[in-house]
Amino acid sequence: MSNRRELRTRAFALAATGALVVQAGIVASAVPATGAPEAGTTASDNQITLTTWDGYGELRAGSSVNLRPGAKGGLVLRSAGDTVEYTDPFGDGTPVTYETGRWTSPVVETEYPIDESVSSWNAVTPTGTWVEIEFRGRKADGTWTKWFVMSRWASGDEFAPADGSVGDIHRTSVNGQTDADAYLFTDTYVAKSGHEPNAFQTRATLYRPEGTRVSPRLDTVSTMTNEYLPDSHYSGTTDFTLGRAVELDVPRYSQNIHRGEYPEFGGGGQVWCSPTSSTMVLYSYGLEVPAEELEGIEAPNGDPQVDYAAMHTWDYAYEGAGNWPFNAAYASTFGLESFVTRLRSLAEAEKFIEAGIPLILSINFEEAEMPEAGYGTNGHIVTLVGFTADGDPVINDPNKASNEAVRSVYTRENFERVWQTSTDGITYVYHPRDVKLPRNLPGVTANW
Repeated sequence: MSNRRELRTRAFALAATGALVVQAGIVASAVPATGAPEAGTTASDNQITLTTWDGYGELRAGSSVNLRPGAKGGLVLRSAGDTVEYTDPFGDGTPVTYETGRWTSPVVETEYPIDESVSSWNAVTPTGTWVEIEFRGRKADGTWTKWFVMSRWASGDEFAPADGSVGDIHRTSVNGQTDADAYLFTDTYVAKSGHEPNAFQTRATLYRPEGTRVSPRLDTVSTMTNEYLPDSHYSGTTDFTLGRAVELDVPRYSQNIHRGEYPEFGGGGQVWCSPTSSTMVLYSYGLEVPAEELEGIEAPNGDPQVDYAAMHTWDYAYEGAGNWPFNAAYASTFGLESFVTRLRSLAEAEKFIEAGIPLILSINFEEAEMPEAGYGTNGHIVTLVGFTADGDPVINDPNKASNEAVRSVYTRENFERVWQTSTDGITYVYHPRDVKLPRNLPGVTANW
């Protein structure tokens, strides 16, 4: 769990703005051309567009410097190229020189003011290599914001290889980027009032230690943009369009059985909801952490794969495992396509469940708002695995005392309301390439 509600409240009290969402590379609009959502399909009037550039065929729509197509797809470093020094703020203080290459997206016009943006990516980073993701917006007067660093990402944690070679950086968000245009809260860009962009670019820089031949590989970049809408825009519970009980076979893992484990990674329990949920979805697809990777992990109550996920999603600046894109990037290291987006209703979520794709959802609520949960939270991640015959969501909620207690059924009205009004429907989507995303979301034109 993390204090997302407090950050959002503070940001919008300062910015006095509102919410909308975008998807690029593939253009998806969550509101019909008429501007009015179809009856019974939406719990809010948010527009949602996610822009995704997937694989070399789509990444080449942008511009690149010192990058080439990789043998396994995506983009990799071409040659030595430009070099830069980087000192890992969580390392031993030694600067390291890296060779770099950079990809920059085309300019994406949103046709609405961007109040928020979250970028996610799929990348492979062999030991010593890493990827930096940045975002900038073009304002109504035609000027651009600065480039905001959304992430410095490495999938591994081999910080000091035994052979003396350059090790992994500590993956991190970057604090202290607030300026006259925007706030940067960990993984989320928030525009200040009067400075909202109506177009954006995303860029990715690939790094490898100078003089080496190994390269990171950039496979996919996704950017979600949105215009903040107040809670009053929530229009009420959507109809149950699936019309039948469906429950996907997703294993149940409790974050709470890990309380006290690995204090340097938050000590398990409360702060491990996101990696616990990510592990549930990974294992539902039969993707398991290799046994040799789990050797030496101490998990006295079982499920060392959850500890492993917490370690490999840990944001060293945020000091937590709840960074949304870091969890999606972790899932991608198992071969899944993954991204962070928003959905407007459980009716839309039903289409993913019908397609065989469990969803990971971000929520926060007071206990009185959803008393059936038996607790309140200022930030939590759960996994949607299905629906009852009456349309109530079946949730694998990791905030339970045991694995057996994780399966929960929450009231549709309560759950949809807290999901939509607390995070505007934030959702992690992970799926194998042979499990296709739904193409029939009402009011959505998607080329995925």
